[in-house]
Amino acid sequence: MYIDVIGVDGSKQYGCCLCSMLLGESVLLDAGSASMLSGTQQDNVEMVLLTHAHLDHVLELGFMIDATVSRRDEPLRVMGSKACLDVVKKHYMNDLLWPDFSRIKTSRGPALVYEEMQDREWFELPGGIKAWSEPVCHSAGARGFLFRSSTGSILHTGDTGPTETLWKRGAELGDLSMVIAEVSFPDNQTDIAIASNHLTPVLLENELKKLNKPDVPVYTFHLKPWLRHEIERDLARRFRDRVVVLRRGDRLEF
Repeated sequence: MYIDVIGVDGSKQYGCCLCSMLLGESVLLDAGSASMLSGTQQDNVEMVLLTHAHLDHVLELGFMIDATVSRRDEPLRVMGSKACLDVVKKHYMNDLLWPDFSRIKTSRGPALVYEEMQDREWFELPGGIKAWSEPVCHSAGARGFLFRSSTGSILHTGDTGPTETLWKRGAELGDLSMVIAEVSFPDNQTDIAIASNHLTPVLLENELKKLNKPDVPVYTFHLKPWLRHEIERDLARRFRDRVVVLRRGDRLEF
């Protein structure tokens, strides 16, 4: 199984792509940069799995369904926590800001269906991936995930500040092959990170101690673009080569 990185930036600036990652061909994890997918790639996506409902993670969900609805044989499935989906339905796909595609019928049924995921139990995703949803320390219905294929597992934090149970679940996995963690601010803005429920390199260092797996590689995303150089400097000082900052176009296999 693989993850293709479509967008990893923690805000919008020239040349930046907001958070989106493809899990195989069928699952898009967050839709911040869904329009960066080719038409064929968008057509192949069966489900958009949302970490939470903040704009940088859902921005292009509406554009994606708008572009593909006439070509879909089945509705686009949008999965997230109840709190996350409630925000999307009330404040985005509400027939005001954007059409409510769950009410738009095609000859094959609704254009889009919402699916509330259950926390703290394994569930199946399209393409043969199993997922575990864990509440994390962030707003808008935020969840972190464990993903498992036949060859290994990964931990994906989504957006989070210091949290506990996600790392505990990850520590229990004997086949954990990588961690994908957000880092939004440099160390000298740790107070801002904590206030907004995000991580810095020093906070990530403390979180990884909870995992107690020092040999597992770590990949970071969600860097604020105007702070990238400072964050990368702090990551290099604390982790040397263990932590890699993800770029658009990267592929991770697990």
